Amino acid sequence: MNRLVLTILIVTTSLFVSAQTGIKFQHKSFDEVCEMAKKQNKLVFIDFYTQWCGPCLNMVKTVFVLPEVGQFYNNNFICLKVDAETEEGKVLAKNYKVRSYPTYSFINPVDKELIHRSGGRKSMEDFIRVGKNALDPSRTSVYIISEYGKGNRSKEFMIDYVRYMSSIFNRNAVKEGFAEIIANGGKLTDSEIWELFDDCISGYDNPYLKEISDNYDDFVNLFGKKVVDSKLAKETTYCSAEFMNNLCDFEGKKFNMRLKTISDLIHKHNNYNEAIKLIDQLIADESVEKQKVIDRLKFMVRLNKRYGDEYPDEWHFKCVEYLRYIAYNDAKRDDVRIHYDYAVALEMLFERISKSGQQVPTFINTTPKYGKKEYSLRPAELKQKPRYRKK
Repeated sequence: MNRLVLTILIVTTSLFVSAQTGIKFQHKSFDEVCEMAKKQNKLVFIDFYTQWCGPCLNMVKTVFVLPEVGQFYNNNFICLKVDAETEEGKVLAKNYKVRSYPTYSFINPVDKELIHRSGGRKSMEDFIRVGKNALDPSRTSVYIISEYGKGNRSKEFMIDYVRYMSSIFNRNAVKEGFAEIIANGGKLTDSEIWELFDDCISGYDNPYLKEISDNYDDFVNLFGKKVVDSKLAKETTYCSAEFMNNLCDFEGKKFNMRLKTISDLIHKHNNYNEAIKLIDQLIADESVEKQKVIDRLKFMVRLNKRYGDEYPDEWHFKCVEYLRYIAYNDAKRDDVRIHYDYAVALEMLFERISKSGQQVPTFINTTPKYGKKEYSLRPAELKQKPRYRKK
């Protein structure tokens, strides 16, 4: 093959791959899109959004642009983005009963009837699953809601019902649906029921954690210690100390207890000095995974002008120091919130000391004692470029 032909093939292939990247949204009216869909024997997919919706923008930036998502949605649907606050958008949003954003609506272009609905921020896998459910008549939202209303309570159907309700964040329906499965003979020890529980049932206000605790060895033998401990640790993150004390020992229980003690000292007892002591010990503890500490700590020490600034100086200054630790060390470097929180905290600190005439806290001018020593937006896994000396 000569070089010219090879070059043409490479350029053509690159253009084809580029054209396939992400969802191709049509810049046409709804009626025009329906006509296109009828001719191609496809459903219409509508992403209802608003200009002020954060999750909407997140989906545009992180999910809609992915090649895997584009390939699936472009092959199976004619896709349309609708701003629900434009003139046409208001009419369509009202017709299809859109009440939150983003809402994903799948429409039969022949009669323009809704056949499937979902919404919210999704991972790539979950968003593709939403589209697959729209193509399966037994898993569309219209079918699921209709069958549930008719009294269908078969185990297979109820599993689909709970998963759908979980996908649209209807926690009450999830809780009630799962309880119906158990009441009708479903066992938490069945693998498909455990998987449903693991994926969809959250929190500790249910009888299932106690059942797992009371029969811990049996569940570990069935599903593995790592899986069982992970579920127990996740769902007891915000439970009371009393509830957690009554559970069996599992990996993560001690950590949750430490964080619960700190949280109670801050929010219930206003004992900031003791909270500072325990937080400092936690950060210094090499046996604890630091990202877990950061993920929990960031919500405890956030400073916000809207909620006032009545804290004692020592706690305020330590919060800034902890937020610096988080901003320096959080592995999620692309999460703008961690950097924003640190910037707001610094602004509040300097406002406070300018009014009181206090000295700038010493930690501001010193290298952090723990974690990274310099502030950088570089991802943790990205190594520094080596410096080569001239010979």
